[in-house]
Amino acid sequence: MIEFKYELDKILSPLPENITGTMKGSIIAKADKMDQDIAMDFIDEKVKDGTIDEETKEKLYRLLKYFCVYR
Repeated sequence: MIEFKYELDKILSPLPENITGTMKGSIIAKADKMDQDIAMDFIDEKVKDGTIDEETKEKLYRLLKYFCVYR
């Protein structure tokens, strides 16, 4: 989990701090407590509302796919 948070922080570092904290917390909570698909849906919503771009979305998708375990 520490590696996931570190990589997530690196990906989101270009964003403003007020957005970064909320995004990190939401992605971690959704990926950990719910599942990968819900976290990806959240990321899609953030692309639609202009918070993050497509490149960041792809990086986040790769991160989730690498660290999440299907149950």
